[in-house]
Amino acid sequence: MSKGTFIDKANSGLIGYQGMEETVRIHVNGEAKAWPRGATVADLLQDLDIKTEQVAVELNLEILDRTAFAHRALNDGDRVEIMSFIGGGSF
Repeated sequence: MSKGTFIDKANSGLIGYQGMEETVRIHVNGEAKAWPRGATVADLLQDLDIKTEQVAVELNLEILDRTAFAHRALNDGDRVEIMSFIGGGSF
């Protein structure tokens, strides 16, 4: 899904894609990003090199089922929280 040039503007706080005709502005774990319009949650995770088996995703305060990742498009103003599972410990 990735098209355009990935940018990381530390001064502006915007991280995402530039040079694309159509992008949406989203927040991922509180960080502003510009992302390709039409991208799905699965596309976002793939572009961020995050394995879907190891995370839970909240989109606008709704926990998504993994089966929805490929079908849920990202829209302007969406807030995405990606939470990793941490194993370990003892009983």
